[in-house]
Amino acid sequence: MERLEKFEDWARACMHVRCGFCRENCPAYSQLQLDTYAAKGKMTILYHLLKGKLELDEAVAERVFACTSCGLCDVACGYNQSEAIHEMKTVLYDQGVAIPEGYMKVSTKTRESGNPYSVDANEGARFLQSLPESELSTADYTLFLGCTQIYRESNEIGSLLKILRAAGVSFRIPTEQICCGSPAYRVGDEAQAREQARRVTNLFERMESDNILVSCAGCYRMLIHDYEILLNDDAKFKITHSMEFLQELVQDDKLKIRPLNAIITYHDPCHLGRHSGVYEAPRQILSSILGVKLVEMEWNRKFAKCCGAGGGFRSGRGEDAIAIAANRVREAEATGASILVTACPFCLRNLRDGAQSVNSQMKIESVESLLAELV
Repeated sequence: MERLEKFEDWARACMHVRCGFCRENCPAYSQLQLDTYAAKGKMTILYHLLKGKLELDEAVAERVFACTSCGLCDVACGYNQSEAIHEMKTVLYDQGVAIPEGYMKVSTKTRESGNPYSVDANEGARFLQSLPESELSTADYTLFLGCTQIYRESNEIGSLLKILRAAGVSFRIPTEQICCGSPAYRVGDEAQAREQARRVTNLFERMESDNILVSCAGCYRMLIHDYEILLNDDAKFKITHSMEFLQELVQDDKLKIRPLNAIITYHDPCHLGRHSGVYEAPRQILSSILGVKLVEMEWNRKFAKCCGAGGGFRSGRGEDAIAIAANRVREAEATGASILVTACPFCLRNLRDGAQSVNSQMKIESVESLLAELV
């Protein structure tokens, strides 16, 4: 409980102000419609925990873990409420409280198999070893691929590789599949997240890699922000997200891109946009395609609504996560666009499931897959 004490003053102020701005666009609240699912409600729970009026129990865990970690509450409030909620998750986990089963599975699977999908790591290694770039001993960049891409969206990897090869980029791929630790970290398992972080940084050190290219939004946020916290160390590597890298390739005319006559809208992944500030690179890539008209959803950039997949929410509340994604798809449809594009494998899967759940005809693609079709 000591690690929650630093939030006491703000939790008290939050209760007294009674504004509720964080509730307006909270994905959990929008779906579950109870104040205790919004950030303000969770801050109230935090305060009463500190004052001994509530206990760390399953009922508290159910409310606290119903959070996508999107951080939109921080934008609405101006205070880092998402940090407080994350700390509450960690305290609940560390105290051995029975957290909701779906969230706990993320931790358990990562501890048992090294990834949140319970896939044998040897399967991931075999996939990586099948790629020609895994045989290289030196290259300008090391491409780190996340477990969601490898085990759930391997076609997206093919799209990225096609683009990099077409541009003549010198890159190599590790032969060892290691989860970055983000899924475990988002459900409060700080110890396992730290272990994953050590494994990944040791891998980079063994490969003597300085320039790391990352195409998963969750991995990117983890490597550039959370590793410094978990390992209590300054970043040792230069981490570049594929969106910024591809934007440079486009800007430098390294790619020959065919025209596309389409109206497109872009969904900002929380980890890439609001958490990491990467907003313009994907938009510049899309706008550079001759014939494309890029239109914005009402809620975009730092105000973009969450797709519902983050923070373990997809694992813990699958139907609710898909319903939240369906609402985001409807926002995309309102722009008149025929294609909804994003830059995160979690968002991609959840938005596609959301679209299917409401029989939407909206085509949903990643920036890489769209670009790969045109080079």
